[in-house]
Amino acid sequence: MERQLLPDDKLTEAAQHLVEEAVVLAGGNPPDARHLLLALTRTAAPLMRATFPNLNLDALQEAITEELKNPQSKLALPYEGVIDLAMRIAEREQQPQTDTIHILKSIAVLLGWIPREAVFPGPPLIYQIGLNLTEQARQGIVPRVVGREQEMNLLMEVLCRPINPYAVLIGMEGVGRRAVVQGVAQRIADGDAPEPLRNRPLVMLPQLFDHPELMGRLIEEAAQQNAILYLEPFEMFLSAPAPQIEGLRMEFLSALIARRVPIIGAVSSLQGLRRHISRAPDLLKRFQPLEIRPLNADETLVVLQQLAGLFREQQNLEFPDPTLRLIVEVAGEHIQHRPFPDKAILLMDHIAGRARAHGLQTVEPRLVWETAGVVTGLPIGKGEVSMLESLRGLESFLKSRVMGQDDAIETLVRVFSLKIRRLDIRPERPNGVFLFAGPTGVGKTETARALAEFFFGSRDKMLRLDMNQFYEAHTVARLIGAEFGYVGFEMGAPLLDFVAENPFCVVLLDEMEKAHREVHKVFLQIFDDGYIIDAQGRRVSFADSVIIMTSNLQPEKAVGFLRERPTLEDWRKTFTEFFAPEFVNRMDAICVFQPLSRETVRQIVRDRLLRQILEVYRRRNIELNVSDEAIEWLVERGFSEHYGARELERVVERSMLLLLAPHVPAMIDAVGGAPQRFEVIVQENQLALQ
Repeated sequence: MERQLLPDDKLTEAAQHLVEEAVVLAGGNPPDARHLLLALTRTAAPLMRATFPNLNLDALQEAITEELKNPQSKLALPYEGVIDLAMRIAEREQQPQTDTIHILKSIAVLLGWIPREAVFPGPPLIYQIGLNLTEQARQGIVPRVVGREQEMNLLMEVLCRPINPYAVLIGMEGVGRRAVVQGVAQRIADGDAPEPLRNRPLVMLPQLFDHPELMGRLIEEAAQQNAILYLEPFEMFLSAPAPQIEGLRMEFLSALIARRVPIIGAVSSLQGLRRHISRAPDLLKRFQPLEIRPLNADETLVVLQQLAGLFREQQNLEFPDPTLRLIVEVAGEHIQHRPFPDKAILLMDHIAGRARAHGLQTVEPRLVWETAGVVTGLPIGKGEVSMLESLRGLESFLKSRVMGQDDAIETLVRVFSLKIRRLDIRPERPNGVFLFAGPTGVGKTETARALAEFFFGSRDKMLRLDMNQFYEAHTVARLIGAEFGYVGFEMGAPLLDFVAENPFCVVLLDEMEKAHREVHKVFLQIFDDGYIIDAQGRRVSFADSVIIMTSNLQPEKAVGFLRERPTLEDWRKTFTEFFAPEFVNRMDAICVFQPLSRETVRQIVRDRLLRQILEVYRRRNIELNVSDEAIEWLVERGFSEHYGARELERVVERSMLLLLAPHVPAMIDAVGGAPQRFEVIVQENQLALQ
């Protein structure tokens, strides 16, 4: 921990000793301003007396010791913030290293003992921690906004209101909320804004500052500067991690409203805003919601053409118009979890980085497809043809990994091929919602893993949820997260976190019938709309994921008199007893996995398990032969009609591999020499070596 905390090349020796003392006082936890201040009183008392002659060090030590017992102490300022400010103070004083005095000044500024101007004389704080978008627009830093005239006009109308000049932009991340605000700043800079907005700074605050002294100064300066504030992390601002911080933030918002400072916020969904409004209705109902729609493909192309001009001037990198059109087309077809223009800009940025890294000056269509394959993880490196070739190979790959389930695999591949190529009616839905039905141990989970490995590049691209753990109504919170103030709200939601970080993935819901009906309703919305809003208001898209449910239900149990193989309609009737009809209707396909025959199990042992084992032992210079009688012995004990092949790997491991273990040399000893040869046979109804 110490090596991470101590930037030795930036601190003087005295400052390093001070930080080390603070680390010791923290007792294994990350230190904060309290530990640094206590260390100062112990190691730099003369300096503190000289800097603050009226300071009672004994009383200060006693007060800090008490504050260390309070986890919500206002003195618990993060170590990183203190050191960062201390380094900036040293830099302003043109000192090559940060000394103890700079750390003391940093703490004094953050705690309000001395005004910031004492160490940072210069522009107002609001311009130091915020971005003046109006000034950036005057300097030509902000790009011209495309296709947002209606949204900009509505936003300016709200900001001109004399009583409630407060707006909140509604739209998923990447839809262009900041672009609308930048567009208004451009209009102000051009003198093209309404009279109440003329010559006003539109300041974006991109960070959260939960400190009363900083907030107080921001309020005063916003009023003095006649500023318009854009609180970009508004959703995070409203989702406070603790009641004390929520109260502080609401006081900040209330004080701004009392001064009639125009405010712009942004959230990802109207549902999320409503959740927040319920906690502070008097404040948040003053905000006018304005929906920000995604750009269409033509508007996005104009945005890319503007960026191409910048890349040409600044990077000497040429994006011809046909290449830009292909970027829009590929992003629109293969990236569904992000909106336009964000996904096209994302892809263009990746392409530019790839081109510059390889010394290219003109971007050709080939590079678009290659980069799209890297960004999405999909096999589209050589265009649509590459995708079709991969789909042709998918069926044979799955059949090589899961034996005896050809009908189920063919159904899966047929429907998945349609969905992944966006040839279905509603491409915003997931890339397939499948129900794998059949007894345990027949390959349902392995098929899902193999799909993730083949098509999304890794078995790690699959998340498995045991739906036995969601049998009560309140377990919905474990899927979408708990609301603010409830136990576990800070822990997030593993399902949504995984899909947000790995949008191209497989989600496996094991034994879906065991989950509560309220949990089914959550997934019904995902199946239907392709996204879900979590308890904190975050919008998570499942449009690029594949959802696979498994079930061990059997029509024979439900119907009782079936003697032949059940039809698909028999399966549907069974499922409607456990799932709502609309839930079953949202499934793209039911893939029925049949009980394994002994011949299939024999094939699994011979062609998969033994082939892997023989290769492992061959690398240890052991030639292994397994007799037909031994194979039959393993099949007999590793397979049951009820549990399928679930026990097969364990039987092979316990019975055969443990038998061989004493004869296996260390890898270093296995190099060279004649190989050892063993044959696995059956003797007295047990496996034996000869």
